[in-house]
Amino acid sequence: MRLLTVLTRPLMQGSKSLRYVRHIRILRETHVKGLFNSSRSKLATILKSPTFKKSHALTAGSATAAVLGYSLFGAEEQGISVDEVMLHNKPLDCWIVLNGEVYDVTAFLQLHPGGASRIMEVAGNDATEKFYAIHSDSTLERMKSQLVYIGKLKGAFTKVMTEDELRVQENKAKLPPLGWVYNLSDFEGIARKILPRCTFAYFATGSSDEFTIRENHYAYSRVFFRPIILQETGYDVDTSTTFLGTKVDLPIYITAFAGSKWAHPMAELNLQSAAYDANVMQMIPKQNSYSIDEFFAHVPEDQNHWYQYHFDTDEDIKNVGTLIQRLEQEPSVKGLFFNVDLPTIGNREKDTRMRAYNSAESQSLSSIVTSDRNYASLSWKDIENIISSTKLPVCLKGVQRGEDVVLAAERGVKAVVLSNHGGRQLDFSRPPLEVLAEAQQMLKEKNLDGKIEIYLDGGVRRGSDVVKALCLGAKGVGLGRPFLYAMAGYGEDGVTHLLEILKGEVVNNMKLLGVGKVEDLNESLVDATNLKFRNPRVNDVLYDQGYMPLKFPVLEE
Repeated sequence: MRLLTVLTRPLMQGSKSLRYVRHIRILRETHVKGLFNSSRSKLATILKSPTFKKSHALTAGSATAAVLGYSLFGAEEQGISVDEVMLHNKPLDCWIVLNGEVYDVTAFLQLHPGGASRIMEVAGNDATEKFYAIHSDSTLERMKSQLVYIGKLKGAFTKVMTEDELRVQENKAKLPPLGWVYNLSDFEGIARKILPRCTFAYFATGSSDEFTIRENHYAYSRVFFRPIILQETGYDVDTSTTFLGTKVDLPIYITAFAGSKWAHPMAELNLQSAAYDANVMQMIPKQNSYSIDEFFAHVPEDQNHWYQYHFDTDEDIKNVGTLIQRLEQEPSVKGLFFNVDLPTIGNREKDTRMRAYNSAESQSLSSIVTSDRNYASLSWKDIENIISSTKLPVCLKGVQRGEDVVLAAERGVKAVVLSNHGGRQLDFSRPPLEVLAEAQQMLKEKNLDGKIEIYLDGGVRRGSDVVKALCLGAKGVGLGRPFLYAMAGYGEDGVTHLLEILKGEVVNNMKLLGVGKVEDLNESLVDATNLKFRNPRVNDVLYDQGYMPLKFPVLEE
């Protein structure tokens, strides 16, 4: 007889079938060996896994004991009860349920990219809903090699709805018909009522005192039209244009943003389908709800996409060539856009405060919302290396001054997006519309106008905003939040309706302006004299009603 000693914690406390697994005696007798053989391959896998090697001995031993104990006593075949799973909710004894399968994730806690606290929020519970609010099946498949499978769940967890979840459920039953939505602000008003409070706060808020997020929108109210009359434009208005040589039917694009699954389960696939039908450019985010393979499996070859990417680590910069080679295989990808405004995360105070007050309702948000985070250090040299490595147009997203637009044009960058991350990064960054006027003037002075395409995003809520930006020299205009709000209430139909609203407003404004084609829009059609005159301003009633002002801390009751 020989003895295998397993370091472990109390296992299955309160269980009638097994109280503790401290020492497992492996006898030479055949009948005991037979019991043990069913666990041998699984145990060998655990002992060889990176998770086992990187984890504390106690943690790894606990996982081993769990597998041996459950296999020897047949619990894996019988199923693991809800009560049993709930017992394992501690850092040194952590189980979760995913798709009806019970996993010991104790060893994985310290390896989780989002930190151990994210998993501990669902410890001893069913994590399926919160997992799929962020991740996809492919993510789970990649994770499985680092988890310890315990067995199937027997029974189901009782869903206890919070007050906010009950509010959302009740309001969704009162959702107005889509035909009652007449403008983009309507979508925002509806989303505010049917999204969890923390989710809406994450979508809607900016950084610090939120001057920039508001100025992004108010800047458009400081530019006025100068219509021309008696033009032979007729009644047919052509809203088509080209983005980096690709023909699109509207001078707008769906910009990249995270968190689409919090708005709607189909997430970016809603956007993809509606964008294809309308022949509108969609910018695919790095933080897509789907893997590259999963997403592009749904994409027709004749669709038009840009791909947005930011560098989390220096390793990402070194390995960007592999990503580019993969994207070059997709015929729909017409350009690469790299974020240049993310050295760290902005001070998103309002969002942080909301999640602190509603910790139980903000667990899934915390996986991508991290205030104390630094990103890779990116330089012009890195951009030049990327340009030399691909035939796809390389573009920069997050440019905030005219001088950098000039530098980008001189270095062969094909396009820039003037953006302050929707007012979520550096508060008091200037509105992109103001930077646009500055950049155009600097490019003309350097004889570089026409050498680089300029796009912008942030604050756009009307077709008139789009037309004003085009008159001032933008090639196209991106929108983000409005698409999230439209998806939240109505899924793909909401996205389609939003595009129809914008197109109708653009056509209407162009007719009244006396212009029949997008390429005929120019700065002579607007008066931007007051663009830099930031105070006072005219109130925008719909926008102001949708805005949530900052608040002081509340007193405890």
